[in-house]
Amino acid sequence: LRVPRTRKQHRGMPNALPSTCERRAPLAAQLGFTLIELMVGVAVLSIILLFGVPSFQGAIASNRLTSATNDLLSAMALARSEAIRRGARVTVCKSADGAACTSAGTWQQGWIVFLDTTRAAGDPVVDAGETVLSVVPALPDSVTVQGTAAVATFLSFSADGTVRTMTGTALAGTIRVCSTSTALADTTRGRELNISSAGRMATSTVNVSSACAAPT
Repeated sequence: LRVPRTRKQHRGMPNALPSTCERRAPLAAQLGFTLIELMVGVAVLSIILLFGVPSFQGAIASNRLTSATNDLLSAMALARSEAIRRGARVTVCKSADGAACTSAGTWQQGWIVFLDTTRAAGDPVVDAGETVLSVVPALPDSVTVQGTAAVATFLSFSADGTVRTMTGTALAGTIRVCSTSTALADTTRGRELNISSAGRMATSTVNVSSACAAPT
């Protein structure tokens, strides 16, 4: 009888088949990066960061500036509309605690809108029984909010929508919202809210340095 040859003994066939690990070894050896590839990758990443980070910082600063301006404009619009709707005086004043008015500091510490039914000469006061209608907390440190002398502390809207002092004299002024961020150009870092004695409000972009001086 002739004993059949095994696969290992067949003519033209190798004595042994390579293992799975041996067959994959050439592919595994190709994984990873060369030093040149790593250097190119680092260079590309540096370029992206060089142009991308300042642009991102500028976007953040611009958004904060716009948000602060809109919050201030919304507070003034709310005060005027509530004064007309209620037929009563409604005041917007600086506030450090969200409950009482303050004459210290500037507008960026925050402000409140309240129903001001009882008034005396001088600065406004939230008296017992007067309702606070809206509270805006302190703004980011990079945003400043300052007003001209007439509106450095408060604005008060009478029942006909006009702006008045506590004693009833007509009042008008400008409040400037400004970003101290160096990511913004001087031509884009400032916004001004102009309030007429009739209660009309208009915003504009102003050229101002990063020192963010108060309007005059």
